[in-house]
Amino acid sequence: MTPPKIMLMGVGNVLLSDEGLGVQFLNEFKPEELPDNVELLEGGTAGLELVHLIKETDFLIIVDAINAQTEPGSVFRFCPEDIRVFPEKYQVSFHQVGILEVLALADILGNTPQTLIYGVQPKSLEWGMDLSEEIKAVFPRLKEQMFKEFAQINAASSFLDIPHAE
Repeated sequence: MTPPKIMLMGVGNVLLSDEGLGVQFLNEFKPEELPDNVELLEGGTAGLELVHLIKETDFLIIVDAINAQTEPGSVFRFCPEDIRVFPEKYQVSFHQVGILEVLALADILGNTPQTLIYGVQPKSLEWGMDLSEEIKAVFPRLKEQMFKEFAQINAASSFLDIPHAE
């Protein structure tokens, strides 16, 4: 049985400090030895161009900034289906349309991977490439959570007959 293909995608604009936290978070994994079935992808602010990159993925985990109007560094874990239950005052992402359109188009094409989104409340959206201390402080805990997600996905797939991307 082949393990499922897992993609960890960081999205955001690295020129707007904490808005780029998803992309900068991927740097946490560069010195790490990842499971062979895990791929990292810097999605940046790309939109529909990402559809072809996720079509052969079984599980997609997205890390992005989310405006939940709460304390900087607060972390939220949800599925795309949960977005419709968010109160209107919350902005799921600062470039929400891009990621949601990518997932919707992938669904239309029949290529939607199982998806989890980890959203982090940013502190600063000012011009600059440096992350705030509140966001940097979240990364070790978030990284640990990603390794737990990888292990859970791999363990679950070894017991289930999950079709994998070809």
